[in-house]
Amino acid sequence: MLRYRKLLCLAALLVGVAVLGAPAQARAEFRLSLQEAGVNGGAVTTVASGADFTPLTFTGVYGDFSITFFGATSTNGATLSDIMSSTTSIINLSGSSQTLVMYISQMNFTLPPGPQLAVESGQSGTLTTGSVGLANQFQAYADSANNINGLSDFSNGPQSAILTGTTFDTGSQVGVFTRGAGDYSLTSVSTLTLSGGTILNLSNHENVTQFTPAPAAVILALSGLPFLGIGTWLRRRKVTAQNS
Repeated sequence: MLRYRKLLCLAALLVGVAVLGAPAQARAEFRLSLQEAGVNGGAVTTVASGADFTPLTFTGVYGDFSITFFGATSTNGATLSDIMSSTTSIINLSGSSQTLVMYISQMNFTLPPGPQLAVESGQSGTLTTGSVGLANQFQAYADSANNINGLSDFSNGPQSAILTGTTFDTGSQVGVFTRGAGDYSLTSVSTLTLSGGTILNLSNHENVTQFTPAPAAVILALSGLPFLGIGTWLRRRKVTAQNS
């Protein structure tokens, strides 16, 4: 009996060691979140989440806003990784100006290989009625620590929009992100200040591709240094012509 108990204890110990020694599984998450001052204490609130690189959608009322088909996709690709979003309708139901912040965040990107990645981002939309704040309307982030809603590692900087007729557009902005050895996350944030009763639609993107620095020879050629010799030759030729 004693020997049997010892065997049971040994088996339990081996199982425990195996569990502790097993590699940790990556937490899969793609998340849509919303934020408005005074709603849920002003906290960033998840409204949809799912497995890596699968589409997400949300339709509903959040605080002062009615949101129809807030949808997003993400792609992990060797040449292009991205998060993209479009929202069919956002309505400020109140009679006064309110601000809605929309977050899209995807963990566990493994590609492109890096270590330096070019991050290109932008946002645009159309006003049906009302007005929207244009300053610092959109911002794209990347996080080498692979945090959901990771906003502290890299940013393309705030992007303001220009309104042309009923269309607003931030244009394109590009930055260079240096990823770590592990997985990384991407997050984009739209900050929409809408006057009372405003209705609009929205789309945005954050694209990541391999960054290839220009060869030193090309940089030297573009710097104008090789033309210094030509300039000297031309000046000497001019002096010779004047003295002849």
